[in-house]
Amino acid sequence: MISGKARLQSIQRNAASLLAGDVLNKVGTFAMYAMVARFTGKHEFGQLSLGLMLLYTFHVFAAAGLPKLITREVAKAPERTKYFLYHGYLAALVPSAVAVLVMVWFPWAMGYEPETRRVIVLLASAILPYALAVITEGVIRGREKMHLIAIANIPGNMGMLVAGYYVLSAGYGVPALAAVMIAARLSTLLFAHTLLRRAVGYAHAPVRLSVRDGWRLLRRSWVFLTSESVIIINASLNTLILSKFATESDIALLSASYQILQPVLMVYRNVGDSTLPTLAAARHQGTAMIAHIVLELIRLLLRLGIPAAVALFIFAEDILGLVYGNPAFRSGGFVLQILTAGLVINLVNPVLGQGLLAMDKEKTVLRIVMVDLAITLLIGTLLVAHYGLMGAAVAALITSVANVAQHWWYFRRQVVELPLLGEIVRLVPATLALLAAVMVLPLPRLWSVMLGLVMYVVLAGFKLPVNRWRGRDAAAPRSETGSVISR
Repeated sequence: MISGKARLQSIQRNAASLLAGDVLNKVGTFAMYAMVARFTGKHEFGQLSLGLMLLYTFHVFAAAGLPKLITREVAKAPERTKYFLYHGYLAALVPSAVAVLVMVWFPWAMGYEPETRRVIVLLASAILPYALAVITEGVIRGREKMHLIAIANIPGNMGMLVAGYYVLSAGYGVPALAAVMIAARLSTLLFAHTLLRRAVGYAHAPVRLSVRDGWRLLRRSWVFLTSESVIIINASLNTLILSKFATESDIALLSASYQILQPVLMVYRNVGDSTLPTLAAARHQGTAMIAHIVLELIRLLLRLGIPAAVALFIFAEDILGLVYGNPAFRSGGFVLQILTAGLVINLVNPVLGQGLLAMDKEKTVLRIVMVDLAITLLIGTLLVAHYGLMGAAVAALITSVANVAQHWWYFRRQVVELPLLGEIVRLVPATLALLAAVMVLPLPRLWSVMLGLVMYVVLAGFKLPVNRWRGRDAAAPRSETGSVISR
């Protein structure tokens, strides 16, 4: 039986590998945008932005929620790796074909100019490689070989950068760049598939493809697809509401603030994604093991999230002005300060959400994201209509609070109760010391923040006797109905 410490070490390695792969992909995409801006103009930059936005949206529907389902199932039954890989490929064919057709039709329906239509149609042919690649990555995650994902992305990204530079410097334009990106994604798929086959050694495992099994897998994944689709819609809903009641400048300030938060949120997301296979494999050891793993990860994220939020809050205006190189963006400092509070609130969601998925509670996750969508739609519309940009930021914060409350409630009822309040209390002295250093010490702001962070790091390791705050039967296993099972 694998110990909790070994599982946590595995999660740390997996999170680091996923983060490396994520950073590599984002750097590659950013470099492509930078080259387009350098060699062409704003019009071509807009064409690529629109095409990639549509590609990323439609490839989610093409994958049909299969990657997360397959990750969980492979983690529970690693001996069936080849079965889930090939039936995942089979199941993705139909939604991928539909997604390609809709994406090809979309630019004509919207009346885009011929050159823009050409770029979008070219990128539509990358939907199937994208879908199959994320399914392959889902299997790799299930086998907890996340380093293969980072390795698999290296050749495609390097080739994309070299070939992209060549076609743009030679004057071939965005359509040629789109073809380069398709080839890069196809090479990533082939390389990831080869690495998985060699690392896991399933080549000689017998598997008989069945259309019925592929269809059954697709039917089981609809809950995951619906949840991911709602999350995508919800992520852009505040901006869409703001576009109805405010100006493009307000939209720019809101979007700019969201982008500043992405590095921290990317850490949260990759830590959360790395937990699913470990939690799914650990479920046979009981919910006490689930509680141990989840609590340790939340403890880590709390210690990272609080100082990050404080630093962003204090330097909000300076960061916006520095990153975007335009003093006009400093006026969005209050927006970033409001959204920064969500960094502390949102850190538990990725871990608790993956814990629910590991325990086959995907319908609960769907219920949570549907409530989040309703709150964003109702509260967001009301606040933005009356308070504009500030209302959009406050609405996002309210949705974050509701999201955390739901995750905590359902996890407590359906999986296991966690002593989260005790973990928060442990960090009160360190947080107060950080705030006191920033607000009281008669030093330059940068020096006071640095001194406060040092004090925080020292004090955050201290543990207070907080047993009194632990809930009754805090780590007691629960039945499917949520009642405590006697030990």
